[in-house]
Amino acid sequence: MLPTVNDSAGAGRDRNDPPLPTFLIIGAQKSATRWLRQNLGEHPDIFTSPYEIGFFNSPKRFESLGTGWYRAQFAGWDGEPIVGEATPGYMMWRHEPSLVAKRINDAIPDVRLIAILRNPVDRANSALVHHIKHERLHPRSSLVDLARERPAERDRLGLVAGGWYAASLKPYQSLFGERLRVMLHDDIRDDPGTAYETALSHLGASPGFVPPELQELVFSNQQGESSQWKRDVSPVDREALQGYFRDDRRELEQMIGRDLSVWEPDVSSG
Repeated sequence: MLPTVNDSAGAGRDRNDPPLPTFLIIGAQKSATRWLRQNLGEHPDIFTSPYEIGFFNSPKRFESLGTGWYRAQFAGWDGEPIVGEATPGYMMWRHEPSLVAKRINDAIPDVRLIAILRNPVDRANSALVHHIKHERLHPRSSLVDLARERPAERDRLGLVAGGWYAASLKPYQSLFGERLRVMLHDDIRDDPGTAYETALSHLGASPGFVPPELQELVFSNQQGESSQWKRDVSPVDREALQGYFRDDRRELEQMIGRDLSVWEPDVSSG
């Protein structure tokens, strides 16, 4: 059965106005959230915002602009029963996930959530490249050096804290329970069709639809990039970096019931 669009806080509004979303992709950053949002938006049952809205992780937008402004970001909705958006910042540690989760629960308590998690070292390395390209970091920046030099809790770029998945997901799991679906970037990479069907099932969309570019969009960010942006992480550096994530990863394994030892580096090859 398809969910209906969420009319929370909608008393008195025109029935043709955009609704509040029925689902959110909350993160993690650099983990194929754009791929999922784009492909879900191709489904005839689903409308997605074409950009990251960043409503719940912005006190100014949430408190000052309110849900009326948020609804307006879904202009273009044409009656689809499932509506959503993807903002990886909702899971970022520096935005205080416990506060973000509460805002979401207060505004759209029946919403469904999806989180996509990637090997935290690969996620951090991808974030490093992103920040270098946008001139926030020096081109010769070293991920290991930055992790050692910057206290993770105070690093606004979230290179390390962005991979504290268990800690970031705890408040969401507490408030939303089974309405939170955790997916792995590994599964999307290995079998995007099955991963897509998993998302459709969680959202209540009709099965069997295959977007025309399902395979091609998985790594759309990397397509056409020149070699100057590529950054490899050696097995030795991976081992050092995994030390920042290992305790959180073990807790995450218990939370989602998955063995994530595949994320551990093979130091013998280095």
